[in-house]
Amino acid sequence: MRVDVIDTLTDFAKLEDNWNAIYDADPDAQLFMSWKWLSGWLTQISSPWFVLAAKADNKADGSYLAFLPVRIQTKIENGRILNELNMAGNFTADYTGFLCAPGAEYLAIPAFARHLKQLNWSRLNFENFRISEPRMRLFLAHFPKATFQTSETSRIGKTDGIDNGLCPFAVLPPTWDSYLDGLSTNTRQKIRRLLRLVDASDEYRITTATPETIERDLNALLQFWEVKWKPRKGDLVHTLVRSNRAMLTRSFRSGLLYLPTLWKDDRPLAALATLVDTRKRSFLFYMTGRDETFDGPPPGVILHAHSIRHAIENGITEYDFLRGNETYKYSFGVKERRIRCTVVATKNGLNLGGKIDPRTVPDVLDEATKFHQAGKLGEAERGYRDVLQVQPKNADAIHRLGQLFSSKGDHVAARRHYKTLTTIRPDAYKSWLCLAQSCKALEQHLEAADAYREVLRLKPDLPEVFNDLAVVLIKLGRLADVNAALAAVLAKQERASRKNGAEVRARRVMDRAMPQGEAASM
Repeated sequence: MRVDVIDTLTDFAKLEDNWNAIYDADPDAQLFMSWKWLSGWLTQISSPWFVLAAKADNKADGSYLAFLPVRIQTKIENGRILNELNMAGNFTADYTGFLCAPGAEYLAIPAFARHLKQLNWSRLNFENFRISEPRMRLFLAHFPKATFQTSETSRIGKTDGIDNGLCPFAVLPPTWDSYLDGLSTNTRQKIRRLLRLVDASDEYRITTATPETIERDLNALLQFWEVKWKPRKGDLVHTLVRSNRAMLTRSFRSGLLYLPTLWKDDRPLAALATLVDTRKRSFLFYMTGRDETFDGPPPGVILHAHSIRHAIENGITEYDFLRGNETYKYSFGVKERRIRCTVVATKNGLNLGGKIDPRTVPDVLDEATKFHQAGKLGEAERGYRDVLQVQPKNADAIHRLGQLFSSKGDHVAARRHYKTLTTIRPDAYKSWLCLAQSCKALEQHLEAADAYREVLRLKPDLPEVFNDLAVVLIKLGRLADVNAALAAVLAKQERASRKNGAEVRARRVMDRAMPQGEAASM
């Protein structure tokens, strides 16, 4: 089986029909693996991503049989810069996984595993993986204990004891009354009473987000949510709010969001965001927020009951409460499914192949620069060399490595790197300036003079550079060259001045020749 790599939004868009066909057929498929949801989410994430797409070698129509979307992250561990592979939906999707046509698993999964083992990573995170046990066992069988170590991560909250690996869901019958009949007597009566309060009251009402109200309704939801979770999540809550706002806004535009808000007169009491999967006929409760100061009928119960009734009326067959076994969810007549949080790591803790993933060069360079700025020169040097191992002509890594050696007083190594830099960026005056300064520090005055001349050729308006050139020329005993260099600089500056003056005069002539309106519009 052949595996292709899809890593642009343009190519991902071309997969839509093929993706939807596999999605509809795959019993493990869920909304966070849908083309519609992923096509919005992939535009938001900043780290590199790609989709592995598997097809049979003899597939006549060229269509794919399986897809695995992945994102790459750069991590720091014990002063080393490493790469990790996560599922593309992390860290917004409650579920992750891959898509596969039924019956193709025994070819597609080994092909995915072989491809992944050719990449450069230290850890592979199957976080929130919703997948059947046979498929998971088949996948993990290709990561032998001799090279890899596999572990399961607990998702039980330390403060509240909530098991986020358990996901309650309600199977919805064709009618609302049939659903209510499956609940306990107390819950059934409570729901009927609360919905009557809203349906028949002038005081309470429920609105559903529209294009005109979505911003208002999202603001209410996220403000309520932030107030509740800020004490526990701290400043991270602001990042989560931004991410959720972007994801929910895109989902709404794609027709994937159902957002009812409960009001008392003109006061919003609570809002509930549910993702809608019409292909799998599923509602997925994503997040809620409520006014914690309101002392009245329970807004959460009202909105969930309202949403379940709305789902049944629209042919939805499952109401998924997603991650977490909070007690209140079990009053709605749910079953449970468990998701996996499995980590596959290299035995030595380093990237496979001993290299970084080339797609993470910008991130690795950024982390190495942070080490450099913090004075952690050993870690910074290792990071720069990691970049050069996969991109030997990376000018930024070469430049910063030269700076690092200069700061350590190793001007021989610095000169070597700056010399290379001038061949990669010959038109950048800073490359020549760095080379000149290293040569000057080594008292290689002749080479320093040549480099300073190149700086002044590229950027003649640097008097301090002329001063440095004069110093090295004097050390070489070439006083006549000092005057010649000064004359060359002054001549170039004069030519530039005349050129600028001519352009200004030409412009004035044109302005005078044109009618006032035309001159102003140019």
